Amino acid sequence: MLARMDARLWISGRGDEPRSVGLGERTIVGRDPQADIQLEDEAVSWRHLEIEPRGGVLIATDLDSRNGTALNGERLERPRRLRDGDVLTVAGHRLEVSDKAAAAAGRTVAASEPAVALNEEERATATALVAPYRSEGAFAGRPATRAELAEALHVSERTAQRRLDALAAKLDVPGDSGRERPRLIAARVIELGLDR
Repeated sequence: MLARMDARLWISGRGDEPRSVGLGERTIVGRDPQADIQLEDEAVSWRHLEIEPRGGVLIATDLDSRNGTALNGERLERPRRLRDGDVLTVAGHRLEVSDKAAAAAGRTVAASEPAVALNEEERATATALVAPYRSEGAFAGRPATRAELAEALHVSERTAQRRLDALAAKLDVPGDSGRERPRLIAARVIELGLDR
């Protein structure tokens, strides 16, 4: 495996010690002893996931795995571009992308402020919403529930819902997205790095 010095995965979960692995020209994740990143877990397919550079960016592709792969909490149903800080979830394993050179190369001007400015209350809501994705060893399958938000923010569930609605409006998440709405909001928060 030819490693790209600027691209790494930070792997944690299932009680293993967190570890960092360099990405090669084509990195296969799976249970296969020949896989570049081997995850010994029955919930992981033999050849589960592929990560490869294409046109200067990293692309993740689920290899028709039995239990699927999540990218920032959203099912990876087609090849997707990876950015610095993205989190892939394979069974209970969290694989965080670290690709500082690609992040820097993609910018034409250094940004002093995030693309969407949040006030203190909105940032607290965003942080609480994505907390399940960020907790050590967590399966990034869902955002915080309204009850969890209320508890984290020390407000009523109704107030937590109002804050979530305001955050959705600021992030242009449609109001008609139903039960998927919190997940869509969380995906935008993670994509834009608004909880950091």
